[in-house]
Amino acid sequence: MCSSNLDFMVLWLDCDKEGENICFEVLDICKKNIPRSKKTQRVYRAKFSSIANKDIVAAFEDLKFEPNYHEAISVDARQVLDLKIGVAFSRF
Repeated sequence: MCSSNLDFMVLWLDCDKEGENICFEVLDICKKNIPRSKKTQRVYRAKFSSIANKDIVAAFEDLKFEPNYHEAISVDARQVLDLKIGVAFSRF
C-alpha cells in the first residue's frame, strides 16, 4: 500500500468497533505520510450502513467524523480478556 503524497485520508472500513480498531492499524502504517495541520482535519472516517449507492454517496458527502480511539482500544481490551479468560477456563 502506498500512502505517500497524501492530502487527506478517508477510512472506509466496517462501521463497528472492529472496523474502528483497524482504522488505527492503518493509521499507524500511514501516519508518517499524512500532512500535519492544526487548522485542517486530515483523517476522516466514513460512516455508512450498507454498500448501496445512496449510502456510499451519503457517507462521502458527510465526511465529518474522525476515527474513534476509545472504541478502538475497547477491542484491544476485549481481545486481551478473551485470551486470558479463555486460557483460564480451558483447564476446566
